[in-house]
Amino acid sequence: MTEAPWLAPVMEHLRAQRERLPHALLVAGPPGWGEDRIANALALDLIGADPQRTASEVAHPDLRWVAPEGGVIKIDAVRRVIDFLVQTPHLARRKVAVIQDADKMNLNAANALLKTLEEPPAESFLALSTGSAARLLATVRSRCQRIVIRPLGNDAVLAWLLAQGVRPDAGGYLAVEYGGAPFHALRAANSDHTPLWQELAAAVRAPAAAQQFADSKRDADLAELAGRWLRIVCWLLRRLPTRAAAPALRFADDLATIRRIALLNPSLSRPMQLRHLVLRMAELWPVFNTAGPPRLGMAEG
Repeated sequence: MTEAPWLAPVMEHLRAQRERLPHALLVAGPPGWGEDRIANALALDLIGADPQRTASEVAHPDLRWVAPEGGVIKIDAVRRVIDFLVQTPHLARRKVAVIQDADKMNLNAANALLKTLEEPPAESFLALSTGSAARLLATVRSRCQRIVIRPLGNDAVLAWLLAQGVRPDAGGYLAVEYGGAPFHALRAANSDHTPLWQELAAAVRAPAAAQQFADSKRDADLAELAGRWLRIVCWLLRRLPTRAAAPALRFADDLATIRRIALLNPSLSRPMQLRHLVLRMAELWPVFNTAGPPRLGMAEG
């Protein structure tokens, strides 16, 4: 946890409270700020395992880790956690379970967890991590003690990305594209992810380039891609003069609409939608280019 200075105080607080931890903890924060890492470190600390490992990969009789499958956590996975928590610990002082991205529990799964939260088994501990706490059932949230991760400013995010070996130019672009979320930006950089703005700059040059871009994203998560694109457009909008903002605002609305539709209909035709969006952006490119590039620098808000 030492590589993320904004997480260190959170983990220090939890370690100091180790003997007085509640039966259930909700680790929440903006997505990509390390909520899953806090849950990971805490789980490993409680079972006495190497804190540098990943809890989801640790084979330990007193630890269970649940993550979404296919974007959802179903009731069977939660029932297995419940059955596990009622058992007697083997090696550690308590049974420890982590539900990562707990907001992805469907309604049946969340309701199944309520009884365990209301009547926790002896010698058990449950940690839920989420980047979208508001999407959790209110009854689930109210039965957990909440630990909130507070995001830092842009300078701190960029300094941390540079310390992780991310190139300054890529780090600046990715910080905008991922809404300043440091772990999301780092994962993209480590995956040799070309910043979306640079891809768009090439795609708007001609209809053939727009089609090539659309085809290259055929297997992409359209909702996630539209979200990154929308963050870039919103960054540009804040830097446009009022007289030039109206068509850009309509384009932002189109992106938001495509994202909502894609969330509801994952089978939406990606190439068709993406080509349409690139051609729309090509029309607005002279306007956007006056405000760009969407790249954060040190001491920039």
